[in-house]
Amino acid sequence: MALRSLPTQLPTRGNLHQPHPHHHMKGSLSWCHTLTPLPLLSPSANSLGKVCTQQMVVKCSAGGGTSGTVQAVNMSPGTPVRPTSILVVGATGTLGRQIVRRALDEGYDVRCLVRPRPAPADFLRDWGATVVNADLSKPETIPATLVGVHTVIDCATGRPEEPIKKVDWEGKVALIQCAKAMGIQKYVFYSIHNCDKHPEVPLMEIKYCTEQFLQDSGLPHVIIRLCGFMQGLIGQYAVPILEEKSVWGTDAPTRIAYMDTQDIARLTFVALRNEKINGRTLTFSGPRAWTTQEVITLCERLAGQDANVTMVPVSVLRFTRQLTRFFEWTNDVADRLAFSEVLTSDTVFSVPMSETFDLLGVDAKDIITLEKYLQDYFTNILKKLKDLKAQSKQADFYI
Repeated sequence: MALRSLPTQLPTRGNLHQPHPHHHMKGSLSWCHTLTPLPLLSPSANSLGKVCTQQMVVKCSAGGGTSGTVQAVNMSPGTPVRPTSILVVGATGTLGRQIVRRALDEGYDVRCLVRPRPAPADFLRDWGATVVNADLSKPETIPATLVGVHTVIDCATGRPEEPIKKVDWEGKVALIQCAKAMGIQKYVFYSIHNCDKHPEVPLMEIKYCTEQFLQDSGLPHVIIRLCGFMQGLIGQYAVPILEEKSVWGTDAPTRIAYMDTQDIARLTFVALRNEKINGRTLTFSGPRAWTTQEVITLCERLAGQDANVTMVPVSVLRFTRQLTRFFEWTNDVADRLAFSEVLTSDTVFSVPMSETFDLLGVDAKDIITLEKYLQDYFTNILKKLKDLKAQSKQADFYI
């Protein structure tokens, strides 16, 4: 399958063309002209001008000799695939590995799309998953991974050292187009809460545009917006406090309702089995929203020691972002610092979950709180540290 290169320009909301009368979009964002990617084409295809006047079209060619438009369809007349066959994209990440564990525990046949790497993801194989090598930044590697797959669960994101657009936009567009062409029955996409309200943050804007592209693709899908992971707080606050190292914080009033990725994985599969959820956008939020200072205070109390906190004013982050914009080689750093623009406002990354819990048939009491999560962590780690000290003293005695 020959794949034509995808566009690299991301639109801004002030300079887009008006949408086509038959191209219905939500809100004021129109990405038909500059954001809708080129379809997957054979080298001889020449009908690019038709992209904006119809639904997403995928052009495929077995040998590159056939031109013309071919509408992507589900390939249901062929050999049916099992509803339990899933492909997890981003399986080695914080959320991805919990998705894999949960899927295996619930009896799914799990295939993991993993980039070729020097250190293979052997732990996924040890758990019982099948690992296939592919790279979202290389679209030609994607189609083979989708053969025999019923559902794609997409929790991938680019590495910190990569340009955000490479994986999170261009790679995701290629993946969605391939999924459409290959007849994938359901696509689960993880996005960010409030991504539609912060076009100044490149990753959030890309997430929102990807949501729109997925909705317009015609794929049966579920979009899940997330607020924050509890797991990320361990390396950011808990470990530095225990090791008596500096903890970096800000004076921002932003509040985030963190959620355990195990709970996210569990709710994902509940939603996956609920046909009423198809085509909907859900937001998963933890029981309470926390500021940075509140999280640090909680960690200090549970650790039994004070943190060495280095406060970074949000104004400094904003200035740093403006400075890095002057240099081409620091543009990606500036994109990631764009989150400082969100931190300057009294933003709350949280939503009421009662309606979602009712829809999924989940008891709110089953969702772990941040206090309980961190308490379990500190209890276990402090016990291990105590045991290690005891063993060290015992060794000293015998020496």
